[in-house]
Amino acid sequence: MVQFRKSLISLALASTFVASNGLSAAVEPNAEASIEKIAVTGQRIAYANNTTDEAMLDTVSPAGNVLDAIKYLPGVSVGQGDTFGSDDWSTTISMRGFNVNLNEQQLGITIDGLPNGGSAYGGGSKANRYMDTENTAMVEVAQGTADIASASLDALGGTLNFISAAPEAEAGVSAGITGGDHNARKYFTRYDTGQLFGNTTAYISLSDSFNNRWIGSGSNGFSERTHFEAKSVTELEHSKITARFSYDDTAEDNYNTVSLAEFEQNPAWDRLTSQWTGDPEIDQNFAEAWSTLRENSFSYVKWEQELADDTDLTVTPYLHLQSGRGDWLPPYQVYVTDKDGKRVNKGTGNGQLQRYTHVDAQGRPILDPKADLSKATRVSSFRHTHYEKDRAGLTSELKVQLDNHQLRAGVWYEQQDRNETRDWHQVLNAKVYHYFNETPYWVHYDRDYSTDTLKLFAQDTIELGDLTLTAGVKQFYVDVERQDNIVTSNAGELSSDSDPLFSVGAVYRMTDSVEAFAGFSQNFKAIGDAILETSQDFSKLEAETADNIDFGLRYNADDLSLNLTLYSTTFDNRITFLQPGANQGAPDYLNELDGTYINVGGIDAKGVETSLNWQLNEIWSVYGALTLNDAVYNQTVNGTIKEGNQNVKNPRGIFEDDQVAGSPETIVTLSARFTTDKYNGALTARHTAEYYGAALGGNKDQLPASTVLDLSLGYQKTLSQDAMFQYVDLSLLVNNLTDEEYLSGGQEGAYYIGAGRTASFTVSLGF
Repeated sequence: MVQFRKSLISLALASTFVASNGLSAAVEPNAEASIEKIAVTGQRIAYANNTTDEAMLDTVSPAGNVLDAIKYLPGVSVGQGDTFGSDDWSTTISMRGFNVNLNEQQLGITIDGLPNGGSAYGGGSKANRYMDTENTAMVEVAQGTADIASASLDALGGTLNFISAAPEAEAGVSAGITGGDHNARKYFTRYDTGQLFGNTTAYISLSDSFNNRWIGSGSNGFSERTHFEAKSVTELEHSKITARFSYDDTAEDNYNTVSLAEFEQNPAWDRLTSQWTGDPEIDQNFAEAWSTLRENSFSYVKWEQELADDTDLTVTPYLHLQSGRGDWLPPYQVYVTDKDGKRVNKGTGNGQLQRYTHVDAQGRPILDPKADLSKATRVSSFRHTHYEKDRAGLTSELKVQLDNHQLRAGVWYEQQDRNETRDWHQVLNAKVYHYFNETPYWVHYDRDYSTDTLKLFAQDTIELGDLTLTAGVKQFYVDVERQDNIVTSNAGELSSDSDPLFSVGAVYRMTDSVEAFAGFSQNFKAIGDAILETSQDFSKLEAETADNIDFGLRYNADDLSLNLTLYSTTFDNRITFLQPGANQGAPDYLNELDGTYINVGGIDAKGVETSLNWQLNEIWSVYGALTLNDAVYNQTVNGTIKEGNQNVKNPRGIFEDDQVAGSPETIVTLSARFTTDKYNGALTARHTAEYYGAALGGNKDQLPASTVLDLSLGYQKTLSQDAMFQYVDLSLLVNNLTDEEYLSGGQEGAYYIGAGRTASFTVSLGF
């Protein structure tokens, strides 16, 4: 299996260049193809959308996470465990009441328009696994809905499309070194080939990064990452071929959640420890043992063919391979027996899982809670959850222009195989460190999952002078199977097909600068394979759906762009995954999912999103964004329980008209920017008003308001052709300039502490 995966990776990497270099020269490439013109403005389509600009990318440290590039856009709230976004476990995204966190994945993420394979912690991969910040051209954010061809099973509330940079037209080498607080450092280098064979441009890049957790000192945990990318673009007379490969190897120590009360007690400690004590009860919270390890490779070859003057075909096969592990340190070991009372090392036996904390001189478990432990040895476990995923798929789209009609039709197909295994390892000497026996003493579970996805879509766009009308339909067919590799009789399957999902829209150009738009779309999220991991009756769960309506205005002139959107969304059959937070005590290490999936009814959301980009003069510009979001639960779910003969309020119930937990209601962003021939900079303030963090049993945990300032300063100088370097680029970035104490996101009753003031400095050279 390992050799097979390595062969696939090698094949994918080779295809990045073979797909291009194996072609004969046909036409000269368009030199302008590599020049990215980026602006914060909505595309002229019938739904709300925004795109990042260069100034937003400048606020993300090269050692940081590309997800942070969207944090200033209207309607979007991004939370990270630290400034560098170096912990996937603590990453949260919220948009219009739709969330990505440990519990929920309701926003689609695509890479150059291709699916990321989900954003869940267990087996998912967010954008930072695929792309370095230096190789990110822009991010397209579609609030509420997405282009009808978007390939995602999570796009209930919109899609984030991360677009990789094009190769440069001229050959050259760039190199960068970043250093910063918390021992942060990153080394990055990229080689652009320039034109090859008269029709091809390409680049390869390699980076290596590291940083400690910002909380604590000493053995307080760290993140390290190695990342490689390659991309080529070949332009022929009637076709274009783009090939890309990325490889990412990451080891991250996590941040822990805290309760609101714990944050108020100490806003700079997440209750993980940074010194090994030899006491497993304390050391279960040792930061270096809360870890995420992930390895991802992703490749695609995109073929765009002009079949006729009015007909274009695009076909993109892709391949994604992932392996990973998540670690925890339970302060005990587990004794499992079969029906005859014999100890077993796989599965749950007769269902009686007995914990023990000591062994005798011969290493035998002491199971009697009343036994004399004075001469016994204290023991603990190192628990690993292993993730393996292989995805292969294809997207295709045909576009035909017939008079004033543009017809689009396409298919997305993907086959995914996934394995999840959890095993428990003996800590060799709990007094010393969490060194462990690499052979597990118990395999809790070992399961294979298979998911087949098929999406069909069609759309007609009609041009009627200044009025553009759009109508489309899409449908998903999703089949999921599970096979237990320990108890082979335990198998399950489900089909989660959608009804036909319709979308209609209109764009009316009022003047050369002003247009109005309106759109309606039906969105869908299939029930994922994680449902089959539980023993609950998943037949009672319904697939999540959402109806989205947008009305808006766009103004685009030479020096000023404005966007205004009014939206209304109805979200039905919301499924959430409830995981115990740190504030409820230590995690239940024996719970296979550490939580439960439930339907919590629906959500109604309405609000306003607006943004402004104003070029005051040749040097100064101003950017602003405002989000007003009112997202409430639209029905009561499990509102009461029986206590004796009386019905009382259920502390785990959801109540109609309560605010959606974890969804900020008011976000204001204001940025002052300057740019000259050599210097650039920006000071950006982002204010998030107070909002509720919890909803079970009624709204509670009103998270305090915060205002976070980011400062970026840069200097660039182009040198003469005779100089050693072609250019020098210096940049300073200070995030959370005023060292604001705040909570950056989380899930029901458990929140992540926002990172304190963090500075980083980058030197980039061009050869």
